[in-house]
Amino acid sequence: MIRKNSLFIKLFKIKISSNFLFDLFMKQVRPESETCPVCKSSGKLHIHCYYKRYLIDFVGGKPVRHEVTVLRCICDSCGATHAILPDFIIPFCSFSLFFVLRVLGEYFLHLHTIEQLCERFSISSKQLYKWLKLWKSHKAQWLGFLNDLDLSDKGFLRALVRMDRVSDFTSGFVRTFGNSFLQSHANPKNAVYCQDVFVPDYHFCRPLNGTHDFVFPSIYDGLITKRRTFS
Repeated sequence: MIRKNSLFIKLFKIKISSNFLFDLFMKQVRPESETCPVCKSSGKLHIHCYYKRYLIDFVGGKPVRHEVTVLRCICDSCGATHAILPDFIIPFCSFSLFFVLRVLGEYFLHLHTIEQLCERFSISSKQLYKWLKLWKSHKAQWLGFLNDLDLSDKGFLRALVRMDRVSDFTSGFVRTFGNSFLQSHANPKNAVYCQDVFVPDYHFCRPLNGTHDFVFPSIYDGLITKRRTFS
């Protein structure tokens, strides 16, 4: 799997859905410019096929499910095939990274009861606790045991939301641990598989015209301003 950096902006400044971002991403993908994660050959990849998958976002105060088309390429050098995914998509998960972080953000801010939170996002309590367990595990992996004890869950999420280039974190996690942040499904063991991040990056998710004037309501307002309401 080829993971691509695309979030060169603070998360709370993103004003469009994951589905729209994915469409922008796909318009820029050039398999021939990619590097094979297995054999590290460059310029040897071309389109192999496409497949459909769901991408769930939280738009207009409710969960919205989109169908997106993912490109899979094949390496002429070693024959390995790889899906190309931007960093706001979690491998083997229908929920977007933005969706999961929003659920966790509202949980850490104690905005709702568990029942209310699950109803609001149309998820089960089992799914919520699965994300919480995964979050704590990946947070501890990234920070190390001692630093993990010093930084609260809300503090770590606030740091991610306010990071200038979120891709620096997401790509660093992949390169360090071999899987993506908040990826729950294990990497396949019964096939030649490798997950890595390579240049070129795709710079479509950044302030327009060199400014930071995004007028869309932030999906992470509560973590930035410490208000206790979300739109």
